[in-house]
Amino acid sequence: MYDEGDGMEQDKPKALYWYKKDAEQGNANGQYNLAVMYSNGDGIEQDKQKALYWYTKAAEQGHSRAQFNLAVMYSNDESIKQGKQKALYWYTKAAEQGHLEAQDNLGIMYDKGDGIKQDNQKALYWYTKAAEHGNDDAQKNLAFMYYYGKGVKQDKIKAINWFIKAAEQGLVDAQFNSALMYDKGDGVEQDKQKALYWYTKAAEQGFPQAQYNLARKYDKGDGIEQDKQKALYWYTKAAEQGNSNAQNNLGSKYYFGDGIKEDKQKAFYWYTKSAEQGNAYAQYNVALLYDKGDGIEQDKQKALYWYTKAAEHGNDDAQKNLAIMYYYGKGVKQDKIKAINWFIKAAEQGLVDAQINSALMYHKGDGIKQDMQKALYWYTKAAEQGFPQAQYNLALMYDKGDGVEQDKQKAVYWYTKAAEQGNSNAQNNLGNKYYFGDGIKEDKQKAVYWYTKSAEQGDADAQFNLALMYSNGDGIEPDKPKALYWYTKSAEQGHSNAQFKLAFMYSDDESIKQDKQKALYWYTKSAEQDNLYAQYNLGNMYYKGDGVEQDKQKAVYWYTKAAEQGNSNAQNNLGNKYYFGDGIKEDKQKAVYWYTKSAEQGDADAQYNLALMYSNGDGIEPDKPKALYWYTKSAEQDYPYAQNNLAVMYDNGDGIEQDKQKALYWYTKAAEQGHSNAQFKLAFMYSEDESIKQDKQKALYWYTKSAEQDYPYAQNNLAVMYDNGDGIEQDKQKALYWFTKSAEQGNAEAQNNLAVTYDNGDGIEQDKQKALYWYTKAAEQGHSNAQFKLAFMYSKGQSIKQDKQKALYWYTKSAEQGHKDAQNNLGVIYDKGNGIEPDKQKALYWYTKAAEQGNSIAQNNLGNNYYFGDGIEQDKQKAIEWFKKAAEQGDADAQYNLAVMYSNGEGIEQDKQKALYWFTKSAEQGNSIAQNNLGNNYYFGDGIKQDKQKAIEWFKKAAEQGHSNAQFKLAFMYSKGESIKQDKQKALYWYTKSAEQGNADAQFSLAIMYSNGDGIEQDKQKALYWYTKSAEQDNAAAQNNLGFMYDKGDGIEPDKQKAVYWYTKAAEGGNNQAPYNLAFLYEKGDGIEQNKSLAKKYYQLAYKGNSKGACKKFKVIKSVITLFRKTFFNHRF
Repeated sequence: MYDEGDGMEQDKPKALYWYKKDAEQGNANGQYNLAVMYSNGDGIEQDKQKALYWYTKAAEQGHSRAQFNLAVMYSNDESIKQGKQKALYWYTKAAEQGHLEAQDNLGIMYDKGDGIKQDNQKALYWYTKAAEHGNDDAQKNLAFMYYYGKGVKQDKIKAINWFIKAAEQGLVDAQFNSALMYDKGDGVEQDKQKALYWYTKAAEQGFPQAQYNLARKYDKGDGIEQDKQKALYWYTKAAEQGNSNAQNNLGSKYYFGDGIKEDKQKAFYWYTKSAEQGNAYAQYNVALLYDKGDGIEQDKQKALYWYTKAAEHGNDDAQKNLAIMYYYGKGVKQDKIKAINWFIKAAEQGLVDAQINSALMYHKGDGIKQDMQKALYWYTKAAEQGFPQAQYNLALMYDKGDGVEQDKQKAVYWYTKAAEQGNSNAQNNLGNKYYFGDGIKEDKQKAVYWYTKSAEQGDADAQFNLALMYSNGDGIEPDKPKALYWYTKSAEQGHSNAQFKLAFMYSDDESIKQDKQKALYWYTKSAEQDNLYAQYNLGNMYYKGDGVEQDKQKAVYWYTKAAEQGNSNAQNNLGNKYYFGDGIKEDKQKAVYWYTKSAEQGDADAQYNLALMYSNGDGIEPDKPKALYWYTKSAEQDYPYAQNNLAVMYDNGDGIEQDKQKALYWYTKAAEQGHSNAQFKLAFMYSEDESIKQDKQKALYWYTKSAEQDYPYAQNNLAVMYDNGDGIEQDKQKALYWFTKSAEQGNAEAQNNLAVTYDNGDGIEQDKQKALYWYTKAAEQGHSNAQFKLAFMYSKGQSIKQDKQKALYWYTKSAEQGHKDAQNNLGVIYDKGNGIEPDKQKALYWYTKAAEQGNSIAQNNLGNNYYFGDGIEQDKQKAIEWFKKAAEQGDADAQYNLAVMYSNGEGIEQDKQKALYWFTKSAEQGNSIAQNNLGNNYYFGDGIKQDKQKAIEWFKKAAEQGHSNAQFKLAFMYSKGESIKQDKQKALYWYTKSAEQGNADAQFSLAIMYSNGDGIEQDKQKALYWYTKSAEQDNAAAQNNLGFMYDKGDGIEPDKQKAVYWYTKAAEGGNNQAPYNLAFLYEKGDGIEQNKSLAKKYYQLAYKGNSKGACKKFKVIKSVITLFRKTFFNHRF
């Protein structure tokens, strides 16, 4: 009464006093109550030993509660020496008396094996005893025995029944467990309402786990209407009691502002509370906040600490993030071994992110030894969980046979899995599979479908591929606007190939509006990403100034970029730039370098260019075998220029053995591709090359093909064929047409030929002005023959104003090129001073140049110079050498001159036979002087048997060519009937011909015929005329006879003064008759003043000349034959 204040004022000392009194008298109840007071320190100083003493006293008397409390002390109280056996003893004593708590605790000892041997049967027995008598804890414990089947067959129905019995008594554990079973439908029919009921009951009693679970149900709306406020309430309740899960979830509420205002500080607070209790999720969340500096100051060291804590507790996300920190060395020294270990820890728990990261590290050998099998394993694990990236990567491995046997079917399978989940990469690759029929039947429609799916998600590769299909109409209707759309989408994401294609469309695709600025923009974008094709095209734009200001420096820059990446076109173009110094300093070595790079990749242009350099030794040492090698490489790729040059090498045997058949083969290859030079060369072979079977029709065919391509050399040669009718019907009009075509293109040979055509009026009307025009065109290009012809026209003033200076200029130009005819004519100009100051040394120089080249005229002229010592020391031996060289080439003048030297024995032993031989050679070529002299030889029998008939033949040949001496001699023979029938008319004819050329003897003889009426009608006036002509040339006989006519008035008015004049001339000229006639006039003073002294003088002179004196009438001299045996035809054009 005093103890509990039951009906009186509570008084612990008095209660102690009376309990002690009672206890000391052996009352078990008093002993029990006294022990309780000592045990609890209730009103007195706590004393566990005294409590133990009095519990023992009461227990020994069979007091069940004392027995129970004594067992509890021996089992749990650390202030006394524990003894599980004593606890077991006293629990058993109390239990046997029906003490429910003792029965429950005894069940627990047997259940747990707590200091005794574990015994599920005994535990079940005692739990049942207590439970059946309503002990809620025993009911709960018995429920667990049935739940887990411990010492009894598992029976979750009995378990739930006992849980409910305890729960109904308010046992919170039982309420919670009943809720769990109903919540999960664990052995009972799931019942969310009952679960909610019992969670609430337990939560209201302050059971934190129940509060947490109740909060989750309100949070998720699980079996109840979602209520974020109630969720927050119960999370808070549980968290305040230290429930780490609730603390973590409450932290998340504050973090996300879920049902409450966002508050990162409170989130951090509750996460930390939970984490400090070892909650792995909270530890992960705290680490995440420190890692990101999210709501708190970033601290990688603390992030590492908490990730490690969470990871060590098995949190897979923490293990993954910890692995990431070690992988990147974030807040810790980089350690990829630790990274892979933590990834694997997480992966083994099924965390898909960790599985794929583990796979990636093993795949790449990233910080660890590469292991394709492990990579495959983890990709597969992640893929089987439906992780699309893993499915994609796994597909890639099977697709490429990357560390696994290639299996296109499996690749398609996993691409499909990933694609169906929306993985854009997989969709694109699946599109590729259908496009190419790779591992699956080709299906362009499905390719379009998957490309579109991927493209619509923004996959740049798929956008590019889709654009490509629309652009090419590949398996789909062509649609350039859609192609442009998708190229643009892809390009805007930085896809370099798409940027390149987009640029190309804007630059070159006529189906859309061209825009060079956009082309430049996108080529630049692509090029800056090292797209070698874009770099090459961008180089082209800058080089050509295509829509942009020309900038060769930038062109070289971009060509270099592309070339360094291996673009063979760019390498070749860069080679060109260095070769020509185009936009960069010329550097033949670098040109060779880049040509070689390109050539080794099989670029036919570069192979050709490299071959050209080796062939010509251009910037490198000549190497014909290498030239042959690269020409062959290029030619085998059907590169026509290489085929042509290879043919040239075989044609000419240029550094290799000549092989006309191979030349013919490669010319044909190139020609069939339309190579105009090869067509020309092939035509030339068929036309001129004797090493193959000539075929003028094929020559005509290929010349025509080449000519139609405006190849000027072919046009010229085709014209020549038509001009000459060479293997075809002659056609001057076609010749003119093709000469003109070629000439208009600047072909100097054709210009010259066209000029010749106009010059000669060959098939067309002669036109010297056009000839002059085309000679000039050709000459200005350095055509030596045209220069020669032009000089000739200016020299002669042919249809143009004569211009000796221009003649000199063009002769010099032609001569300097080695034109031997020009060299000869230039020699003549300097020799004769024809329009310039004579210069014998220059004359000799050019004669020698021409002569050494075999120009027979120059050889003859040079012979003349040596013969006469003209500008050089006289040297008849050298004269003979050059005459002989010219003569042996058939030069008629030289043959004549040589004949004269043999005839006279000048500089050589006289040899009439050789003289006759060369006179004949010259005469047979129509040399009139030689013909005349040969006539003399036959006439006089000089070195040959006399034969006046042959003399007449040769005189006639020379006469017909206008040789005045021959005409005179022929006239003489006709006049006298010498070895020919006398014919005064023919004599008159040839005398006249000769006289008209100024032959004084012919003029004299013709005057005699007219004076005497010899075979013709006498005509004193004509006689006077021709005597005068002859006399004026100092023919003394004509002067005498002319004096006679004036003296005697023979057919004319007498004129003694003129008579005296011409007699005097004749006398001075050695005429024997003239002194007598003159002396007679002076003696008689006939028409002049008498002068005896002069008369005597001239009589004496006449006497000395054996004139038939004073008593005879004057005799007219009838004829004189003068042979000019040493006549030279020198210095001619």
